[in-house]
Amino acid sequence: MRIATYNIWESDRGMPERYVTLIDTIRAVNADILCLQEISDYETFDELSVLCGYEGGHWNSEYGVGIFTNHTVTRIGTMEYGICANIDVNGTNIFIINLHLPWRSALKREELIVDMIESAKCFGGDYSFVVGDFNCSVNSSVHRYLKGDQSLLGSDAYFVDLAEAYAEIIGAEPKATLNVRENPRYKDTCGNSTNTIEINQRYDRILMKNPFPKAYPILKRCDIFGTEIFEATGLCPSDHYGVFADLEIGS
Repeated sequence: MRIATYNIWESDRGMPERYVTLIDTIRAVNADILCLQEISDYETFDELSVLCGYEGGHWNSEYGVGIFTNHTVTRIGTMEYGICANIDVNGTNIFIINLHLPWRSALKREELIVDMIESAKCFGGDYSFVVGDFNCSVNSSVHRYLKGDQSLLGSDAYFVDLAEAYAEIIGAEPKATLNVRENPRYKDTCGNSTNTIEINQRYDRILMKNPFPKAYPILKRCDIFGTEIFEATGLCPSDHYGVFADLEIGS
């Protein structure tokens, strides 16, 4: 099973050619469950569903987040800054939250993530995931809360960061998804960086809840995508790189 998350950059820059590269990139990833952020309108949502090869999808129009899959969706829910679903993947009940947290307020992100995790308890699932654009670093209170390293607002959680786990398996470091050094979105026409203050960040993540007492699935791969610079635009498809995770889930 492949899960992918991708912030597709709601911007006119490089359009309409960049839109074509987005579609090609998403199709190439071929995720069983695809979570997108910054879907600007219903027409774009509907086109993405069709052009990316999905029979349908579910979209929170207020916050521009969508879940796409060709597997059976048994339940859907909307959240502030997110959307969630139960999805039957070959007989396994997958619960997933796709979020796009606001960048301006750490306090607001804390309130939202706790509300999302607490609200998710009524959905259940054999395996649960929270994915998307967290708009905060891996050193943030939100990330520490999800990993079980601290509590927030009287709540606790226990998720595993799949990029971090896979990087340890292969003896590497997790890759940045907001890459201000290499992504052309952050360079001028001469190729010089226009952002010399901020540092590269791994804002886009896939986390899986500890499934105890169920056995862990086997993590086959977790990597970024959308890094190709296209000649037609001089840009990557988005200002973020996407993340995908391949998991082998037993019956």
